[in-house]
Amino acid sequence: MADGGVSNDIGGAVQGTVVQAGRIDQVVLPAPEVVVVPRQLPAAVPDFCGRLAHVATLDALLAASERNPGGGATVVALDGSAGAGKSTLAVWWAHRVQDRFPGGTLFVNLRGYGPSRPLPPQVVLTDFLTALGVAERRIPEGVEAQGALFRSLVTVRRALVVLDNAGSAEQVRPLLPGATGSLALVTSRGALSELLVSEAVRRVAVDVFDAVDAVRLVESVVGEDRTAAEPEAVEELVEVCARLPLAVRVAATRVASRPFLSVADVVEEIREEQRGLIGMDGPWRGLGGVRAVFDWSYDRLDPVHARVFRLLGLHPMPEFGAPAVAALAALDLRSVTHVLEELAEQHLVEPVARQRYRMHDLLHDYAAYRADLDETPVAREEAVTRLLGWYAAVADAADRFVYPVSARIPVELPVVQAPVRDREEALGWLRSERAVLSAVQRMALKQGMYEVVIALALSSRHLGLGPRSWWPEELEAKSRGIEAARVSGVRETEAFLRVLRGHSHRSAGDQAAAEADFQDVAESAERSGDQVLRRRALAGLASLREAQQRYDEAAEYHLAVWEATRQEGDSAAEAIALGNLCLVNAKRGRFDEALGYAQRAWELRSRTGDPLITAYAEDDLALARQGLGEHDTAIGLWEKVVDIYARHSGSESHLATALEAMAVSLVATGRDDRAVHDLRRAAAILTDLDDPRADLVRRRAEDLASARANGSGQSADRPQAGQSGSGSDDS
Repeated sequence: MADGGVSNDIGGAVQGTVVQAGRIDQVVLPAPEVVVVPRQLPAAVPDFCGRLAHVATLDALLAASERNPGGGATVVALDGSAGAGKSTLAVWWAHRVQDRFPGGTLFVNLRGYGPSRPLPPQVVLTDFLTALGVAERRIPEGVEAQGALFRSLVTVRRALVVLDNAGSAEQVRPLLPGATGSLALVTSRGALSELLVSEAVRRVAVDVFDAVDAVRLVESVVGEDRTAAEPEAVEELVEVCARLPLAVRVAATRVASRPFLSVADVVEEIREEQRGLIGMDGPWRGLGGVRAVFDWSYDRLDPVHARVFRLLGLHPMPEFGAPAVAALAALDLRSVTHVLEELAEQHLVEPVARQRYRMHDLLHDYAAYRADLDETPVAREEAVTRLLGWYAAVADAADRFVYPVSARIPVELPVVQAPVRDREEALGWLRSERAVLSAVQRMALKQGMYEVVIALALSSRHLGLGPRSWWPEELEAKSRGIEAARVSGVRETEAFLRVLRGHSHRSAGDQAAAEADFQDVAESAERSGDQVLRRRALAGLASLREAQQRYDEAAEYHLAVWEATRQEGDSAAEAIALGNLCLVNAKRGRFDEALGYAQRAWELRSRTGDPLITAYAEDDLALARQGLGEHDTAIGLWEKVVDIYARHSGSESHLATALEAMAVSLVATGRDDRAVHDLRRAAAILTDLDDPRADLVRRRAEDLASARANGSGQSADRPQAGQSGSGSDDS
């Protein structure tokens, strides 16, 4: 709470329209709208071969769609068994044709099959819209609205959309482009029959390789000379691999790395593994040959590589960063990176970015099987504890960069070297690991690692800075934290998290849920005598009453909060309370009182030396002066405030509100032309923010401009003093 001397003791994510009291703790990642052409495909395998008939079919479907301008978007579904090479084919072909889609190429692994939960369409659409250049603040809420915007964008720009590893028609349907020229390529282990019927999808079945293509793949990996020297052994090799591309590639890569052995020797080794297998269930049913190949390849790894590989099966998702693997395996980063690169050479993992890897679902499942077989229960538990503790510690460190002045609760976490050094890196890491952190928190709750669950609940507040589609994830994370605190009997932590969740509910518009959380904490604080907790609950209720436009009640709550901050001697919390009192009294029309509170808040905030924090206080001072009719003074204050807001990214909503409020005083002093300019500028900013007030502000600007042109000098819909101000309290 020492950052700059000012702190928002609420500590929650700031969502929606943000104003005075909440601005101290607001951090917004800039998301400018620019024209971008995304090319999101992962790297294609360099030795792709075969599939000539499938490639010809895909080429023909693309050509037909280009010849038929009125037929809508083309949707193609590649379906087949696990490891059949659907994703490899889709990515390779997409690379081959993506230059025919000037609007960009979008790619997502929908995680329809695997250890983690399938990605919901709302999350995917948010990422797609961001990739297409839509600022996060302008992404609408809800799948229908997001889908409509997505389809609108790809109507004017032909795009290629690759939806990999789909689990159901319901997961895919909202992600399909609708306009002619765009093409969606879907891969799935299921036939997606409902999609085939309702969306006129072209189905292309992807089976195992035929013998010729399988041999070609072996040849591309091990070389022509060895293939030609043992043609019969090569044919046997592809047969023991069940001609499944994933198994063929793994086996061929291992053969290539063992030039001192004949292919026939390798085949015999694999057959020995097969003879030791017993019937299998689950994802391995009917894949005995594949399991034998994996067993054979795994058994020939050196002990360090084998240990890292099997521990990867304990990671909650099949994609991971090298630092996380280092924690999992208790190795230094340099060593684990070397191991992962070696595993990538054997096609047991796949690099996707710098120090980031993923593995096929079957390999991830196999690694988990080997961990159960080859690690003791104690070793597995220790590895999982290290991993989950590492994620929680890094998330906590990142959260401290994003919210340096927020109130916190003590959580015992391991000391780690976090791969983040500043706010930008922290936000980037939190967002890139969003799905992993959610999976880690769920795993930690099952494991009874309640400190980890609570830490991840706290660090989830960054989701409130993103699109509304992320907000349900934040609520879920906070709810899991509340459950962990309740089960572990830490009532203070449970109450703290309830306050945070209450603010999230209020921002999302669920006033009943917010009321329940705030009242629960207020009652708990009364019983325990915890005055700080009582203050936080009252501050939450005050913000909720303002949202309900019950200003007199809100003022009473704010007065109680202010008195509590004075008794505590918390100047940072007192500054927030004073700012809230200024705003609520301005809404009540009590501008003398508002000015008094604003002046006291300015005295506290100006001590920080932070121009943005000081600007918040000057914004309130201007609003109070305007309400008292001191328009020239108000304009002078707002001119300073507008300049500061314009130079600080993330202050767009404050800038728009200040411009709108200043326009009232400009009109009052006869400077209508400037007022028109400022209102138009505010309307443009609000439009970018997707704020519903944009149209109203734009109409005021045009009404005022029209009145000036007609010589009346008055607007038919003239804003009144204090009407705009600095918005509603969202602390």
